[in-house]
Amino acid sequence: MRPTIVPLLLTLLPACTADNAADTEGATAEPTTSAAATDPTTGDTTGEPADLNDRELGASASALCVSAMTHAAELTQAIASGDAAAASAAYVGTDLQTFVQGFKTEAERLDDPAIVASLTAASPVELVAAEARLHSALARHMRDQLADVEGGVEDKYAAWDEAHCVWTGALRSLAVAGDAVGWHTLDETIAADVDAALQAGHDGLSGEPPATALDDWRVPPAKQIVEKSLFRAAHRVVIALAGDARDNADPIAARKALELFGVIKDRLDGRNTPGIAQIEAILAGDPAAIDPDAILTELDIAFAKRTRAYSAIADEDLAVPAGYKSAVEGHTYALLVAPGLAARVPATPIATFLGEWGAYPDLVRAGDDLEATHALSDRLVDAICAYQTALGVADCSPDADESE
Repeated sequence: MRPTIVPLLLTLLPACTADNAADTEGATAEPTTSAAATDPTTGDTTGEPADLNDRELGASASALCVSAMTHAAELTQAIASGDAAAASAAYVGTDLQTFVQGFKTEAERLDDPAIVASLTAASPVELVAAEARLHSALARHMRDQLADVEGGVEDKYAAWDEAHCVWTGALRSLAVAGDAVGWHTLDETIAADVDAALQAGHDGLSGEPPATALDDWRVPPAKQIVEKSLFRAAHRVVIALAGDARDNADPIAARKALELFGVIKDRLDGRNTPGIAQIEAILAGDPAAIDPDAILTELDIAFAKRTRAYSAIADEDLAVPAGYKSAVEGHTYALLVAPGLAARVPATPIATFLGEWGAYPDLVRAGDDLEATHALSDRLVDAICAYQTALGVADCSPDADESE
């Protein structure tokens, strides 16, 4: 039986400040060179913290997104007041519904029909489900827009600003809630981290459409700060809601947690695939029987493996943008798993763990001290493997899937 986590957190986790972090899936991808952000003598992007364009963050967002976010705010207000008719009016037939219907993943995720069905049912549980499902859909769309920027879309300003529009219009509230949870004592800065990363990434864009470019040292890491900090927010809020559901036998909190799990559900796929069904079954069952510790365990098995994937680095990845991005990604995942690690592996001081992860990206970026970098990497691997062992993972791995 895996040991429990949540009850231990209040006594075992010392307060500390989370460093800003970035995080990158697939950090081995080849970097993209930005002409406007390039050193003419070396051909390398510079990574200097200068604003490479004269555009304002958010100015290139689509009119549809701006209008949709107005309706999203109306939806949230209506649901908070229990007004089912107003909630439906804020979504059905509005630019918000049109916006959701246009998402790339609509065919697979069926967000719009699910939201409409919940609004039609109009019960308190279903109204909350509609809002949470909307936020899950918006989180996926935000990720898609950021991926387009790194993937070579012609107008990188428009894609980045579309993500910013969704963030400021709807998803920042999730990060604020993540900062405020009470099930651990780690000082969080999720909302501020995303705010800063969105600005920094925008500053790293250059050129005019259709030939916009990005600074490899700045934009990809900023993208990952945004994306993985959003995962951290959802992780914190899902566990908090699970605890509320159990403590108060509250079906509304349980259903909200179930729908918000959609923000991070794909993070378990391929690392702890069986955990997806387990979490969904727990949250869909009797609210009073929900076990937040079991949910946290299943989540952190996957996230600890993702952290492990970026704890070690090859020499050829030092002093290059892709290697730096990889190290930043590991730091971001380290922030996410820190509460659980502190509870299960008290022999690893959490301030030291986070401090060393905070230093790691800079060492990797400099690339001029192999001995120090590899020694630090070894300590990071040891720490995250100790957490995997505490979680019940038989063999420490960056990517092996759990069996049923």
